[in-house]
Amino acid sequence: MSSQERQILRKTDFPEMARDALPIIENLIIHRNKHDLAMDLIGEFVFRERRDDQRGGGQQYQKQPVTPRLSSIDEFQLVLVLCDFFSRPGPDATRNAVFFSLFGGSIGRSSVLNKLISTAVSGSIAPLLCAAGTWMQQLGCTSPPSLELAQCIVKDFVIFSNKSSEQLKSLPMVAPRFAANFMTAVTDLYFNGGKGQLVAPPDLLLDVITEWVSENPALCLASQQPMALPTGAIAMPVVTPLAGLIRWCVLSMIITQKQDLYSKLHLAVLQSLLEATPPVTAPPSALNAQHLGLIISSLQTEMESLLKMGKSLNEEYIHSCLERFAQAVQVGLTSRCIFGNIPQLVCRLETLPSKNKLLQIVINANKTV
Repeated sequence: MSSQERQILRKTDFPEMARDALPIIENLIIHRNKHDLAMDLIGEFVFRERRDDQRGGGQQYQKQPVTPRLSSIDEFQLVLVLCDFFSRPGPDATRNAVFFSLFGGSIGRSSVLNKLISTAVSGSIAPLLCAAGTWMQQLGCTSPPSLELAQCIVKDFVIFSNKSSEQLKSLPMVAPRFAANFMTAVTDLYFNGGKGQLVAPPDLLLDVITEWVSENPALCLASQQPMALPTGAIAMPVVTPLAGLIRWCVLSMIITQKQDLYSKLHLAVLQSLLEATPPVTAPPSALNAQHLGLIISSLQTEMESLLKMGKSLNEEYIHSCLERFAQAVQVGLTSRCIFGNIPQLVCRLETLPSKNKLLQIVINANKTV
């Protein structure tokens, strides 16, 4: 890119400068030989970030904190420009590469990102949601940026809404990978013992997710489909929402008496586990034994906490809780979709109250696995 072209962009009003810069940035990213220049253009012309040169006359772009210069109106205009840009036809790998470059790991751009994806959900913009789903998976569905995005979607379409939108309901059909990774993120937000007191998901969110999984049990495995990544990029390990959904179904028994939806979700998750059986020649990859072990820890911690507070444990609920967990573990083992240290998982199961007959059967049947 010539200095003259850069000067022309600088004289262009926002958001037109971003609209004009994006195709140039895309071309630089495709050719992979001027990535630093592409990142500079993104900072200057898309997000209008300012890097203050402390020396007063050194290089224009130094590794210093950036100061965002986008007003709320600017952000709104940029969201519209990005929606239009990512809606254009083109290779998924190129679209994903540009999306990664725009939102790779900059905390200062999260406001635009959250508004962008919320708009994409409202408008059912499949190419943009597919790129966001790949971004979440590569960054980690339980990474802070992914969790922040998931919280934004919950706030916009669940908490601030009396009923679930049709756009949210149809999300699995529009962008199944994004829907699956969104589930992985939100299951980390609720009924998570690692985040302090257990908090149940909003009823509306539970209703939507239960409907998703019930209508399409294979949705939980959508993140395992091949990703369109730029040349040379390494696909990160896949984490499905299965462990998080199992945790919801199990821990809900000792937290809330509203069990109609959780019972329906539990049956849908069992069906998902049955469909997660890998080919005979492929290793299991859908459910990590370590993640199931964390559910055991959360369950034990919650029961101990209730006893310390002087509350008696409802034997019926504890029985149902352990039964649900035993069912999920056994179906997962039978389907060969659990990977990791299975003998250790079985040992951890023995630390749970052994009065539950089904749990004891599962332990005895798998001690030699």
